[in-house]
Amino acid sequence: MDENAEEVWVTRLSRVFVERSPVGPVPTILLTVGLVPFALTGVFLAFIGFDVRRVFLGSQLLASAMIAVATVLIWRYDTVVLPTFVERATEVTPHEDNRELRAIAARYRAFFTDMGATTVVWTALILFAILANDGYFRALGVPGYTDPAYLVYLVFTAWGGAITAVGIRMAATTTLCIREIGQLDFSIDPLHPDGLGGLSTIGYFAIRTTTMLSIGALGLPLAFDVVRVGGGSGIIYLLVAVYIGLIVGSFAFPTVYINRRANEIKQAQLNDTRERIHDLSDRLMAADDPEEIETLQMKLEELRTAYGTYDSVSLYPMSLSIASRLASSVLLPLFFLLFETYVI
Repeated sequence: MDENAEEVWVTRLSRVFVERSPVGPVPTILLTVGLVPFALTGVFLAFIGFDVRRVFLGSQLLASAMIAVATVLIWRYDTVVLPTFVERATEVTPHEDNRELRAIAARYRAFFTDMGATTVVWTALILFAILANDGYFRALGVPGYTDPAYLVYLVFTAWGGAITAVGIRMAATTTLCIREIGQLDFSIDPLHPDGLGGLSTIGYFAIRTTTMLSIGALGLPLAFDVVRVGGGSGIIYLLVAVYIGLIVGSFAFPTVYINRRANEIKQAQLNDTRERIHDLSDRLMAADDPEEIETLQMKLEELRTAYGTYDSVSLYPMSLSIASRLASSVLLPLFFLLFETYVI
């Protein structure tokens, strides 16, 4: 990755510690930036006492773990997943020096790092959800807005909102970037080792984003506990619906779009090959020189073989590996939804 490339604020903050750490990025981030939600949770519990409902304590720790792990996933998306996709996408975008592709990549890196509006709106929604459920905190022994414990929890909420807002931007970056690349005249290689015409690169980019977003399911138990005790369900359910929509949309929209574009390109190529086959067939019918007939027959057979190979290639960027990751990404939030509905 270019050291001078733009980075999202979480990556820049993490890099301050990573560049000074004797260990790798993952443990360093978890033990520095990742400790913030646990530290705030500890301060909150110190104010209200540790004799709290086990459901609250468990769901609060899961939410803290989600925020902590999210910092590592943001680092990985920013420094590995997005740059790697750009490099591998050159396999299906044979433009001169791939300048157009790299221009798109630079534009969406800037889009990803421009977090201002997304952070403000998303964090404000989450803070509003907390304020609308003040009964939840009264049940924990926090009497009002001026209580220090309540202020600490608002800081925890704001930090979690700022971190998870990057996940929203991540989903938008992946979806819009793939859509714009899909508008290029990319090529389809029927002999590509992935068996998908080279489109697995796009599938892996989409599913990696979806898998990273699935970690947000760890925050669902806390959201449902707030609804059950606090009573302000409307805003909570809106936030959960947005999250589920991101999980599904971050994979479904870009892959379906690419499938449609690839089929358009495939059909155009097949039509061109079909016309060449018809032209050769007409020439073969009119030929009377044995040597010319043999040559035309060989070319005709080659074209028919190429047509069959091209026609048989699967253009949906979904391999068994991608499908298994998609299933795990969907099952984690589904598990918490079913657990909330039928167990708690």
